[in-house]
Amino acid sequence: MTTIATTYSRHIRIPAADSRAFSRPSYIKRFKYFVEHSDWDAEILVQEEFANKVCVGVIITAVLCFVPILVKVLLR
Repeated sequence: MTTIATTYSRHIRIPAADSRAFSRPSYIKRFKYFVEHSDWDAEILVQEEFANKVCVGVIITAVLCFVPILVKVLLR
């Protein structure tokens, strides 16, 4: 998406000066800004106990799904 904007007269002869004058920052730059200026690491530490419980639940569910297959393979 391009934005048409009025630019200074000295930029008129520069190709694509009107579309890049007020463009949004790239996704990488915005992600870098988020990582550097937010407290995401503190939020992870606050939610660590819940995340650990979810991970243990996923592991137990995976084990319960693969036990019947493992038993069939071992009993052959």
